[in-house]
Amino acid sequence: MRQLQLGNSANWELIHNENISAVFLPKQGGGYKAVPIPEISIAAALDVFVVAVRIATVVPEGRTWRFAGFLKQNVTTGIAAFTSADASFNRRYSLFLDKINLIIFPQISTDYSISIKLPDWFENAGIAIWRYTGIDTDSTEELVNQIKNVDIPRLEAKVDALSL
Repeated sequence: MRQLQLGNSANWELIHNENISAVFLPKQGGGYKAVPIPEISIAAALDVFVVAVRIATVVPEGRTWRFAGFLKQNVTTGIAAFTSADASFNRRYSLFLDKINLIIFPQISTDYSISIKLPDWFENAGIAIWRYTGIDTDSTEELVNQIKNVDIPRLEAKVDALSL
């Protein structure tokens, strides 16, 4: 079983904090049209597999928004095709608005990056991302290590002593 110390604020490091706004283009006849905010690539290379993400935005009066977009994990594969050596997972993690979203990624590579796609209707957003820096243990890993460290001849001698 995986064990983390998530409740300790000393185990979190803020790695990204950004406010972003859509571009507004004038419409013929007056007013403006917002151009959707493009997918945001987070510049930090991550080597821990637990992150927390908070997205905030100004919600128009009379509206109720709960959805804040998707987070995607990207890894380097070494396969160079179409001018890219990165691959992204098909799994996207949904983000809730004005909540701290805890994301626990599978541990399949040594490092990775993330990107965020906000809903097209967001005209602005505040994005904060923390990485977990605390203890991350898996009791199955500990059990495997204990088994690997067993002194077999000594164990056999103890079993023989019990048999007598």
